[in-house]
This record gives sequence, C-alpha cells and structure tokens, in this order.
Amino acid sequence: MAEDTPAPGAARSRPETSAEHQPSGADVGWGITGTLLSGIIVWGGVGLALDRWLGTNFLALVGLLLGLGVAIYLVVMKYAPPVPPAGKGARKTTPGGRRSRPRTQKGQR
Repeated sequence: MAEDTPAPGAARSRPETSAEHQPSGADVGWGITGTLLSGIIVWGGVGLALDRWLGTNFLALVGLLLGLGVAIYLVVMKYAPPVPPAGKGARKTTPGGRRSRPRTQKGQR
C-alpha cells in the first residue's frame, strides 16, 4: 500500500493501458454515430454559411454530401479490420483459406 501512494506534492502515475484493450460494442457504435453526425453538421453548416454569404442555394447540399462522404471514409479507416501483412510473416493457408494441417491438442492426433 505504501508503494502506491505518491510522495507529498508528487504527481500520481497513470495506470498502464493495455495495447490489446478492445472497446465495447456500445463505444464503437457511439463513435461511429458521433463521427457521422459531426461530419454532416459541420460541413453542412459551412455550406449553409457560404450559401447565405454568396446568395446561392446549392452549397448547403454540397456541404452535407461532402461531410457525409468524409465521415464515412473516416469511419471505414478507423473501424475496419487490419489488413494482414504480406510477405515473410504471412500465415500459410490453402487456397480455401484453411490451414494446411488442423491444430490438435497436446497428446491427440
């Protein structure tokens, strides 16, 4: 216990976070929803402001579509599964995608 308490006036160290920590499904869903909504709102607002400033009627729609497109791109880049490495470290699989030999438990054939 005494090792966990910092010296008076010293900063407390942060607990180490695991690199393998996976967010919950709700966290991912809210992240996607927030990204899509913020893209539409921000770029739609920019288009609406340009419409009012320039006296046009189409830039709000362009801003909405641009914001939606950029937001979808960001969601795909952030939440898509990683691409497996090619070359030396690649796993050896058969053309059907299965391993050439099935894994067995120790002592079983």
